[in-house]
Amino acid sequence: MAPNQENVTMMSIDLLPAPPMTASAVVTPLRGSVSVERIKTIYLVRHAEAEHNILEKEAVARAIASGALDKCQQEEARKSVLRNPSLQDSPLSSSGKLQAQKSYQHLQELLRKSSQEYKSSHKFLPPQIVLVSPLRRSLMTATEQFYNLEPRPRFVALEILREKRTGLACDERSPVAALEREFPHVDFSNLSVSSSPDPGEDNELLRKRTRRFLDEVLVNVEDSYVAIVSHKGWLRELRHTLKSSVDSNQLQVDFDIKEWEETLYKNAEIRVAEFGWNRDGELVSIVSRSVDNAISSIVANC
Repeated sequence: MAPNQENVTMMSIDLLPAPPMTASAVVTPLRGSVSVERIKTIYLVRHAEAEHNILEKEAVARAIASGALDKCQQEEARKSVLRNPSLQDSPLSSSGKLQAQKSYQHLQELLRKSSQEYKSSHKFLPPQIVLVSPLRRSLMTATEQFYNLEPRPRFVALEILREKRTGLACDERSPVAALEREFPHVDFSNLSVSSSPDPGEDNELLRKRTRRFLDEVLVNVEDSYVAIVSHKGWLRELRHTLKSSVDSNQLQVDFDIKEWEETLYKNAEIRVAEFGWNRDGELVSIVSRSVDNAISSIVANC
């Protein structure tokens, strides 16, 4: 992808090459061609393991061991742990930090191979801006994965990217002043002008929030290379939003995973996607690859 992709004129979509087919990676070809005028490379990330993630898994395991086979009972056991006020805005676990560092190294491999070996007009370049949820687990993940890139990207915290406001302590963020002290490289100015989602937010409201992000935020970002660091629930509902656009024939997608709209992001997972908008500013195409398959596409096309 050329660095001046913001000025791309009308073209037929031919973005990330398809990876080798495997039993677990099925690519659905785009239906015909889509004319796009503007393209962005998006690095989509779920935060690494946080301390509360360990506790909720242990709570579910204890519930099952005590005979609670019903999913509702297991869910209540999980939530009962997460109501503990001490878990407000919990940080990454030690394992989570290692997950984020490993993902950073994997991303570095992609960027290095793209810089040294890729001989087409497509390029995987570092993000110029990192848009991140203002919860500590996402801020820590974003810092581990992107802070040491050269050139260093800008970091901007956005309320619209935070996890669903479940009312649980783990999903409540710290005061802005505390976050500014802990993450001085992040711009938190948006948090003072944007309202927080209401507590008790359900999946439908979260899905509407992801739609607003696509329609009002991402389309207006001037940078061509963007990282988005958010949460399992937010990324799940983003995919549901995209699926609704596919079903209404407004969007064409090409994923390298089966049942992409129902597949959850793993902790610290990075996916590389190319988003294309038409001349009316409508999102019309997405090609999404794992970092492994993006690397494979570089090797295959050298």
